Amino acid sequence: MATVRFSFALDSERDAALIAWLEAQDNKSEAIRAALSAAQGNGPAATLADVLTAIEGLGARLAGLQVTAATAPVEEDPELAAALDSLGL
Repeated sequence: MATVRFSFALDSERDAALIAWLEAQDNKSEAIRAALSAAQGNGPAATLADVLTAIEGLGARLAGLQVTAATAPVEEDPELAAALDSLGL
């Protein structure tokens, strides 16, 4: 199988995030290959482990969230209420 090489340029300011990401990759060719495949919709599907990791991360972010009730009644806008009522939901 023949090797095909592509060359492209990145702008040091506009593409700083891409450059930092690419420099952090151990195998730059594989990382670019995976990114291009994912952009085409051919990337690896999310695994159950990926979903669990995302849920755990969300749980950790929500753990410190505090919800409080309004201390004073909120006046309802009659025009808005009528518009919502007309939706029939």
